[in-house]
Order: sequence, then structure tokens, then C-alpha cells
Amino acid sequence: MGSFRLTNLNPVEFYSLFAIITGLCILIVLFTVKRKPVTGALVSRPKDSSPAAKEWLARALGGLWVLDGLLQTQPAMITRFVGGLLAPLAPGQPWPLNLLIKEGMSLWSLSPVLWNEFAAWIQLGIGLGILFGRHNGYRRISLWVAIVWGISVWIVGEALGNIFVNGSWLSGSPGSALIYTWAAILLLASDDFWRSTYVVNTFRWGFAGLWFLAALLQALPSSGWWGLQLPTYVWGMALMPQPEIISGPLYAWAHALRAAPLLWNGALVASFTLEGILWSIYPHSRLTWWLTTVITFGTWWLGQDFGVLGGMGTDPNSGAIVLGTLICYARLVPIGVFATARDSQSLTTSAG
Repeated sequence: MGSFRLTNLNPVEFYSLFAIITGLCILIVLFTVKRKPVTGALVSRPKDSSPAAKEWLARALGGLWVLDGLLQTQPAMITRFVGGLLAPLAPGQPWPLNLLIKEGMSLWSLSPVLWNEFAAWIQLGIGLGILFGRHNGYRRISLWVAIVWGISVWIVGEALGNIFVNGSWLSGSPGSALIYTWAAILLLASDDFWRSTYVVNTFRWGFAGLWFLAALLQALPSSGWWGLQLPTYVWGMALMPQPEIISGPLYAWAHALRAAPLLWNGALVASFTLEGILWSIYPHSRLTWWLTTVITFGTWWLGQDFGVLGGMGTDPNSGAIVLGTLICYARLVPIGVFATARDSQSLTTSAG
């Protein structure tokens, strides 16, 4: 179980199979469209009554799943996925989680090309189903598959967001796959739920819980963020192959962190705690929304390095999906960011 021999890892095999599957999918789509009566489609298409916020979240989630599927086709995923991504997750984890990760590594090592093909296509399928399955029921199927696959990725591919070993929002804890799953569950809820105040409260306490957890993980002495681990981590992000316009601020922040790691980590803990408090007390405030957006984007850049750079990124990390949910929330409540007068009146009437 301790060593994994990866042999015959030929990216050409992967891309050849990918091209064949792509061709088959195109043929199936063309055949289906050709057989479908155009007049019937025009007459019977149901009138959409979904709230705009729900549709926004569906597009954001679907787009991210498509991006994740495309990232899974990177050449490094075929040759270095087990050793470069899964193996570093196992040390220090509780033994049941450690065992699951190692079993996943063993299973993947049996046929890296086929497993990578499967992972790429299931994520592309989930994303495309969510994006284009709005009127034919494929969206709900895709959302259920997204929940099952998301939980699997969260456990084996993200080690539960690394909350037990050096967990930090800067590295994406509690895990983007968990937030994807939460979003998929919300999208399975009825339109009536989305027009009620229950969905607003779900977002409210979801954001509050996220930031309180982020503060706790950042403050835990066992995580090691009070010392030089913080600047070392950011420096490692800066060294990733990427445009200088992205790496420059990372280098600058790494130097600042090295000069006063205790002070900077204290500021991070205080910022995350403040976010949790604001979402608990003032969830409809413009200040809460804008401050959260700025902190989320800033940490997505300076901590998570946008998640997709360097050839080994499997997703754009937690910052992307949280920004998507923030825009969705702004369409639900009358905070004057994206909500229309009609949306605001609807929410005020529901609240009353």
C-alpha cells in the first residue's frame, strides 16, 4: 500500500480515447436533434418560472464543473495525479480517511488513463447537464450525480478539505467540492423554496458558518499558521508557473508575511471572525456583502492562487464558487447590488 507504480502512462492514449468519446457524443447529439420535431419543441416548451438567482447559481455551478472537467485533461493529470495530488493528502489524516485516500490511490493506479478519462467526462457531463438540461429534466439528474461525485471528490480528492491537517481558507478549506455539493442541493429545491425567505436564511447561515470555520482553522495552533508556515506557503504559490502580474503580488505578500507572520495571521483570524459576525447580525447589509466579496477575491488570489495555475489544478478552488454564491445572494436580497426593484419587492412581501 505504501508505494504505487505507475507504468505505461501515455497521454496520447488518453487524448485518443477523449477524441473518440467526443466524436460519439457529437453524433448522438446530432442524431437526437435531427429526430426531434422542431414544431413540437416550439409549441411545448414550458414557460420558465425559476427565480433569476436560482438560474444564476445553476449557470455558475455548471460552468465550474465544465472547467473542472477541462482541467482534468491536462497532461500532468495523467502522469502525476496520484503522486503529485493524492499522495500528499494522506499523511497526518485520521486513519479512516488515510485508508480511504490510499485505497483511492491504489484504484486509480490500476488504470490512470481510463480513470482520468472517466473523471474528465463525468465532470463535463455534470456541467453540461446543469447548463443545458433546464427544460428536459437532465439538470436534476446532473445535480444528483454532482452530489455523489462531489462527496467522493471531497473525501478522497480533498481529504475533507484538509480540515484535520493544516486546514486554512487560504488553501481552500473546507473544500470546493463540499461547496459545490451544497450548491447542488440548493438547486434541487423547489422554486417555491427559492421564492421564500428560507433560501435567504440558508445562504446567511452558510456564509456565517464558512467564515467562523475559516477563523477557527486559521487560529488553531496545531495548524501552524502562526509561524513561518504562512509565508512559506504563499511563497510556494508564487513560484508556480504563472504570469508575472499574478505572481508579483504573491511575492510581495510573502515578504510582508515573513516580516510579521504573527501579526498577519492575527489579522486573518480577525477578518474571518468579523465576516462570521456580520453574516450573523447584518446579512442584508451592503457592507457585509462588499467586504466579503473583497476578502474572498483577495484570498482567492493571494492564498489559493486562483487554483488553476501550474498544470496541476483540478478546479479554481473554493474562492470561485463562493464568489458565485455571493452574486446569487445579491440577486435574492434588496441590498442594491444586483437585485432589481421587482426582486426587492417580492422579497419584502415574502418577509412581511
